[in-house]
Amino acid sequence: MGEARRKKQNTLGMGLATGIILPLAIFVIFYLSRYSRIPFFSFVSQLAEMNMLVKLFSLCGFANLLAFFFFYRRQMDQAAKGVVAATFLYAFAVLLSRIIEF
Repeated sequence: MGEARRKKQNTLGMGLATGIILPLAIFVIFYLSRYSRIPFFSFVSQLAEMNMLVKLFSLCGFANLLAFFFFYRRQMDQAAKGVVAATFLYAFAVLLSRIIEF
């Protein structure tokens, strides 16, 4: 990757976008690979009824670890910070859903 391109992509916004979109993409890939015969919103509502939706989103959040190391190894510190911030947002959302659930 060229130095100019790396500097252009080394932003907090790029890391936030990656950290938010990547777990959602993993969730959609999981749905398409295993449960594509079920309509998507029906699948999501069934997961919510079984109290599995938050757990599955938490597991999808682990993909941010790969994104973090990708940015970190390429010395894109601002983007890595964005991924960490997005991960904290996911963790806060999971915590909030756990509090509201009870």
